[in-house]
Amino acid sequence: MSLEVLSNIKDATSSESVDKLFGKVRAAVSGQNKVDFVELMMDSAVSLNDLRDDVVIESSESERQTIIDNFPVVKNNYLVVPKVIEE
Repeated sequence: MSLEVLSNIKDATSSESVDKLFGKVRAAVSGQNKVDFVELMMDSAVSLNDLRDDVVIESSESERQTIIDNFPVVKNNYLVVPKVIEE
């Protein structure tokens, strides 16, 4: 499979190091029983029943101000975070 298909990144190009990595992953997976691999994946999955409820915890004004003062970029009293995924 190509890197573009595996990573779901349009126009992704492979490199020697990426090919080596996928080779090691393929070798590890093919060396296992498929049932064991599925069980391994299920053991590391999180069930929706295991998630905690979202709870709003109010912060004091001094806590808020400390966070704002220490955050790298603040705009109009909002904390600005860098874009992680670009389209």
